[in-house]
Amino acid sequence: MQKEILQRIEELVARGRQVLSRAGDKYWVGDVIAAQAWMSSAANAIVQIAPPGSFYQEELARLVKLPDVNGIQTEVLRKVLGVLVSIEEEAKSGLLAKIEYQIYATAFDDFLDHASHFHRGGKVKESAILASSVLEDVVKRIARKHGIEVEGKTLEPLIDDLTKANVLTPVKAKRVKSFAGVRNHALHAEWDKLDLRDIGSAIDGVRELLEGYL
Repeated sequence: MQKEILQRIEELVARGRQVLSRAGDKYWVGDVIAAQAWMSSAANAIVQIAPPGSFYQEELARLVKLPDVNGIQTEVLRKVLGVLVSIEEEAKSGLLAKIEYQIYATAFDDFLDHASHFHRGGKVKESAILASSVLEDVVKRIARKHGIEVEGKTLEPLIDDLTKANVLTPVKAKRVKSFAGVRNHALHAEWDKLDLRDIGSAIDGVRELLEGYL
């Protein structure tokens, strides 16, 4: 989790404690404007930080849907703050990043299933495009996971960086670069240079990256 994101969570936790301190033991929050402003910022942070489908987002959705016909309940504010404090702790421990990688891995696996379906049907363009898009995103996410800067870099330099960082072995890196060749042909619509066997190898190889590195 990036330093600035953690700093933002800490700021929101501090603000939430201040709002609750002013509310005291009252059932309804007195300063609705301040409470709503904090709730909106806290909710936005939770949605941005916590992966979709996680407990945090589901709990947030439950809390913000509670009836507030007379204002904002102090107890709801406390519970939202509790969610934020929990996220802060999990973010510092690196658990949220692990959950995020798992969710993305599942989504990428679905894309690869579609690529395999097109591949079995002999559809070069469709299978190559899907496999290539997943390859690029997966390599970038593996690099970020290991603290490697990805901005402005193409696939081959990133693969080299992963090799230097001992994330990929030289043999594995060579294989991944061959998959990048499929990606380059697909990117430039060089369909005559693509072979179904190469695409099949790329699909299997990208799946190995997902299972072994994310």
